[in-house]
Amino acid sequence: MNITVDEIKDASYWCKELWVTNDYYHHNEEVVKRLKKPAYKAGQVIVRWIPVLIIISIAVFIFAIGRAFYIYPSELPEPKKVIFNEIIKPVFLSFIGIGVLNFPIALLLGTKKADKDLEKAAARSNELKQRIESVIKEKIEIISLIPEKYRYPLATSYLTEVIECGRADTMKEALNLYEEQLHRWRMENKMNEVLKKQQNNNSLLWANLIVNSFR
Repeated sequence: MNITVDEIKDASYWCKELWVTNDYYHHNEEVVKRLKKPAYKAGQVIVRWIPVLIIISIAVFIFAIGRAFYIYPSELPEPKKVIFNEIIKPVFLSFIGIGVLNFPIALLLGTKKADKDLEKAAARSNELKQRIESVIKEKIEIISLIPEKYRYPLATSYLTEVIECGRADTMKEALNLYEEQLHRWRMENKMNEVLKKQQNNNSLLWANLIVNSFR
């Protein structure tokens, strides 16, 4: 059966739209998994806790040195004792004190930020999933013009090109030309990574849709 240029363009567009959305969805799902890990939440707490400790400790250290020079402007009576009592001890105590006082605040802010990031990523995943389901539901008849195996950008672009330029009149002819081109690319070792990624993502997309349809 002959296929028109408009039909193949339409089918190609929705196949690409579906493939790209599915790719975004799986990338976002990886982000969701990372955000669910305790390490991410711990990291958000640490980046709000440690910098405050460092800044306060540096400030106290500078203040302690200035205070020591102010009290002992000429010569230190007992250098080791003065350095310990006037500099090391205040810095250490401030580090411990600020650490204890600041930790609950850092914990609250870090946890809140981690939860917010997870909520946003999960919402994004849900939007992308709904988009995929919507496209499948509304455009499956158009998409079905292209066999499932070839519903990825590299293939759909090639199929559109050969039909648009008149090298093929039917889908069967276009697919035969694409298979020949695939063979040449593999022999020339070109675009193997691109092909592998697009084909794997396409297979994963339709496999997931089949599984979900039986739930």
